[in-house]
Amino acid sequence: MRLLTALSFMLLLLVGCSSGTTENQTTEMEKTPTEAIASSETAAPTNKKTPIPTRTQNTNENGKVIKDESISIEPHRIEIPSIGVDALVEQVGVIENGQMGVPESFETVGWYNEGPMPGERGNSVISGHVDSRNGPAVFFDLKNLEAGDEIVVSNEAGESLTYVVDRIETYPEDKSPVEAIFDYSFQSNLNLITCTGTFNRESRNYSDRLVVYSSLKK
Repeated sequence: MRLLTALSFMLLLLVGCSSGTTENQTTEMEKTPTEAIASSETAAPTNKKTPIPTRTQNTNENGKVIKDESISIEPHRIEIPSIGVDALVEQVGVIENGQMGVPESFETVGWYNEGPMPGERGNSVISGHVDSRNGPAVFFDLKNLEAGDEIVVSNEAGESLTYVVDRIETYPEDKSPVEAIFDYSFQSNLNLITCTGTFNRESRNYSDRLVVYSSLKK
């Protein structure tokens, strides 16, 4: 059963964001995004991992166990032809302060590996940086996607699934609808997250989050 209350700890404060965009950065700004998150003075680290929902395919709306014959894959590569994205996929979870981890590289994306795999029922979530100190990062052009564009996710064996963009939404970073992005769904969805809006050099954070909602192509 999905634990909705656990999702409230995942604030998405730095999902998909860079650690800065200028050369005259402080030592703190030169840290990787993961290091910057972990050392944040506002973080509330704990000694154990934040409990979050685990994968499940075997329930229906009445709570009965069913056999789901859908094909699922562990993502290794993501391609978005309309904006020229072709990137490898890292696996990320929840870091000590309760936030979703971010990919270590600006050229790769991060799949939230404690949620559903692509192809399973539910919301698979992939995040990516929008930029770095050196320029655009992997999800810089995510804002240019349109409804109907395709997203292809494949595993190491080359098996792939295609998702179709349904809509794109922008939210203030402190008002991102965590449940809508991460919660269970009876269809297979893929949600992509990056940062947008104004970059605050003092907080090392963007003002908004951009979320691309897509569903498995039938």
